[in-house]
Amino acid sequence: MPALQRRRCLPPGGLIGTWRAVDGCRLRVAHWPGPAAAASSGGTILFLNGRGDFIEKYAESYWAFRDWGYAIATLDWRGQGLSDRFAGDRERGHQQDIGQLVADVAAWIDAEGHDWPRPLHLVAHSMGGNIALRLLHDHPGLVERAVVMAPMLGIRTRPLPAAVARRLARWQVARGHGFDFALAQGPYGEMARSVHRQRNLTGDAERFDDEHWWISGNPDLSVGGVTYGWLDAAFRSIDCVRAPGYLEAIATPVLILAAGIERLVDSAATIAAATRLPRGTARLMEGGRHELVREVDSIRLETFGQIRSFLAGRDGE
Repeated sequence: MPALQRRRCLPPGGLIGTWRAVDGCRLRVAHWPGPAAAASSGGTILFLNGRGDFIEKYAESYWAFRDWGYAIATLDWRGQGLSDRFAGDRERGHQQDIGQLVADVAAWIDAEGHDWPRPLHLVAHSMGGNIALRLLHDHPGLVERAVVMAPMLGIRTRPLPAAVARRLARWQVARGHGFDFALAQGPYGEMARSVHRQRNLTGDAERFDDEHWWISGNPDLSVGGVTYGWLDAAFRSIDCVRAPGYLEAIATPVLILAAGIERLVDSAATIAAATRLPRGTARLMEGGRHELVREVDSIRLETFGQIRSFLAGRDGE
């Protein structure tokens, strides 16, 4: 199948529906049972996407995972995609507690993951990488292997220093302005489609355009910039993961892939995290930008090669 079709068409056989969290929030979830061989070989890849993402955006990755013989499970986080949004304005990229997202995915696995082929593996991106590490910590033994790409373990907040952005977000939340757009943020629009944003995310302009192609077909997939509440929640979740002893308690083998040209998260913090994981490995993807699996072919295929080898146990672990 041509690359463009794989990027703009979900694999066949997927079961896409709604799962209701404990508090009643409706989450859009998807599962591809995978080839028959998956039950006796690869197992299931649980893919956790990033802030502002939605299921369709990573269609090309799902095709690759299925080619490798895996079943796939993924979801739209609360507050984005076609899951329930926060009341008031669906354009705002808001969260109150990243820990709620960790609880959501754990409860979904417990409720609906019984029939997923085992073993269960994690592949996660950005905010999803932060959530993945918290899931590994809180639920030891749930996952056999995990790959986290450009995880949110530090946030680049230029032009403000991170310490100033952190204090500003906390102050705004305390004042009751947590649902306000953070500085320089706004609704989905021209900034989201700009060359500047493209160069932050990927060197591949065509793959960048795929996101907007999906949104043009269903505008409800879009979400705007982050709120002060999201920023405060993100900093608190980063503090949680980076706390002394936290990463050291994760026994699962973890591969961390950092982007060589990273403008959104802190690659130095990413590499440092791997040294604290008892079974952690880090790789710096030279020339890659934040969305490594949506990069130009040379980087994307190298990233897929790293993921495939690690999940198959061909890394010496």
